[in-house]
Amino acid sequence: MKAVKRFNPEVGVRLVSFAVHWIKAEIHEYVLRNWRIVKVATTKAQRKLFFNLRKTKQRLGWFNENEVEMVANELGVSPEDVMEMESRMTGSDVAFDLPTDDNEETYSPSLYLEDKTSNFAAELENENYETQATEQLTVALEGLDERSLDIIKARWLDENKATLQDLAAKYNISAERVRQLEANALKKLKSAVNF
Repeated sequence: MKAVKRFNPEVGVRLVSFAVHWIKAEIHEYVLRNWRIVKVATTKAQRKLFFNLRKTKQRLGWFNENEVEMVANELGVSPEDVMEMESRMTGSDVAFDLPTDDNEETYSPSLYLEDKTSNFAAELENENYETQATEQLTVALEGLDERSLDIIKARWLDENKATLQDLAAKYNISAERVRQLEANALKKLKSAVNF
C-alpha cells in the first residue's frame, strides 16, 4: 500500500518494480522488530550488519580479528560495530522472572535489578494521605465564617503573620476575643480534618 500511495506513473517506472523496494523494506522491518524482545538493530550501520553478518560469516563461532576487519571494510562500518552486532545476535533473551522449575542454578535479572532505595507503596500512601488531607482542609476552611477564616489566614497562612493586637484593632474587639475565635476555628478545622 505504501508503494501504491507513493507511486508516480510519470517517472517511467512500472508499479511492480517500484513496489519490490517497499515490500523488501517492510519484510526487513518485520524481521528486525521480531528477532528479539529488545530491538537488535537501530542505526543504519547496525541494520546493514544484521542482514549481512550471517552471509559473510564463513564458520560457526566467533569472528577472529581478521574476519572482523574484513567484514567491517566490506560493509563500510567500524570493527566495533561488527563485534557489537555479533554479540547482540548470538546472545539470547533472558526471562526477567525466575523460571518455574526448581533448578538450583537459576539466573534471573529480577534477583539483582530490585530497587531497594524506593518504597513505592509508602510514597503512594503518603501522596494519597496528603491529597485527602488537603481536600479535607479546603472543605473545612470553606465551612468557617468570614471573620474566623480571615483570622486563620492572617495568623497561620499569610507570609507576614498578624498579631492578636493587629486583628483586634481591625475588628474592633479585644485581643482575647481574637484568640478565642482563633482557638474555636482551629478546633473546627482539626475535627473536620480528623487529625
